[in-house]
Amino acid sequence: MTGGRQPEMAGGTDRENSQFHFIVPLNVGGHHYTSTLPILRKFEESMLAAMFSGRHLVVKDDEGRYFIERDGANFGHILNFLRDSQLPPPGKAKDVYKEALYYGIKPLADILRRHRSIIEEEEVAKFADQCPNAQDKAEEIASLLQKKFADTLSRKSRVVLQFTQELSWESVHHSPSTGKTIGNYYIPYDFDQDKSHENHKCPLPEIAMGEMSESDKGKTLNFFGNYFEKLGYKMEVTPGECREEVWSQNITWPGDGLNSITIHCTKKIYTLDFS
Repeated sequence: MTGGRQPEMAGGTDRENSQFHFIVPLNVGGHHYTSTLPILRKFEESMLAAMFSGRHLVVKDDEGRYFIERDGANFGHILNFLRDSQLPPPGKAKDVYKEALYYGIKPLADILRRHRSIIEEEEVAKFADQCPNAQDKAEEIASLLQKKFADTLSRKSRVVLQFTQELSWESVHHSPSTGKTIGNYYIPYDFDQDKSHENHKCPLPEIAMGEMSESDKGKTLNFFGNYFEKLGYKMEVTPGECREEVWSQNITWPGDGLNSITIHCTKKIYTLDFS
């Protein structure tokens, strides 16, 4: 008795090389494509050119297609570039860039490397190498998230973080007669003299970050986004303020119609929403 057709090997010697027909059927991770030898060999330094040069063994599947152990969803974009230099849609740039690197299609990789998403991703990776603390904080957030999801069994959760920064205040005046509130009016002299507010700690943040420039804050948040995307989370960042009341005073100034001043903390906080 004989079983199904066994996988064949092609390539390796000149004789074996003659087994490559002009038309080449391909099975890339279960996705079927058809191309030609000149197209696959277009860039001599590429992995595809090497595979079909006759110098290497190439496995066939049981239907006679040359098999490549790779996710084939984006291989069509690789072929389109080899055929007529067609570029993928912008939304596919990151995925096709990874495939271009894998197959060694350097001209395509060089073009896609200019895309904003890839520039940002490579900057994030470079930043992670230069700032290992970002990795530590990402793991701290991941641990907190795991506990939150385990406790609530919710599909969504959030974590609030804050970067070290200088004290920041807003003076708010209240008018009971008109119901109006005036923000950023001025900081009272008495507030400056009373140092108790300097010990204020924002109650909302769950993760304390170090002091960073605005540029590094952006890189850190981008790093978190990439980190959690790989863990299967979608992360959205919403900037906000503490808004905690740190000082207040009743006043009676004739003609102003105001009867109180409240000072709020305006330190920036960042809410990370995960789903």
